[in-house]
Amino acid sequence: MLMLMQLTSLSRPRLSTTAAMALRQSAQSLLPRLNALRCIATQASSASAATGSTIAQQVPSEQQQAMGMKTPMVYGMAASGLLSGVRAAQATPNAVQARPMSILAASKMVGAGCATIALAGVGAGLGVMFGSLINGAARNPNIAKQLVGYALLGFALTESIALFSLLVVFLILFA
Repeated sequence: MLMLMQLTSLSRPRLSTTAAMALRQSAQSLLPRLNALRCIATQASSASAATGSTIAQQVPSEQQQAMGMKTPMVYGMAASGLLSGVRAAQATPNAVQARPMSILAASKMVGAGCATIALAGVGAGLGVMFGSLINGAARNPNIAKQLVGYALLGFALTESIALFSLLVVFLILFA
């Protein structure tokens, strides 16, 4: 038990005093920026509630400089520009409106999807057929030319099933 307590105390990293001081200094240097961003956000929200205008118009840069604030930059944009983009996105909640689909159009789509199931069988059949061609040609190379002829005939018949399936799909959708 004592050994376990010693191991857990060793695995926990401790900050040295210089690292702790550096961390405090960096946090203190970030506090004015955070306060400036909060000030901009509160001014923008109060002005937006009163007038409904955008944030870029509410906090002009001359006013910020007179107050002694610098606008924080986030990804190359001022925070006020970012906030105005957020407000504009909230103003239009449904930018893309979905078109209602009729029951007939929906059933056509479902029927076309069901008709394409035959294409999976065609793909599997072609894989089995050409795999058997390779297997047969490797076992008996003397009749390889005859096997290729049979494989091409089987390929044509199997592909005709795929074409019939696509024909049914197009009939369902467009007829």
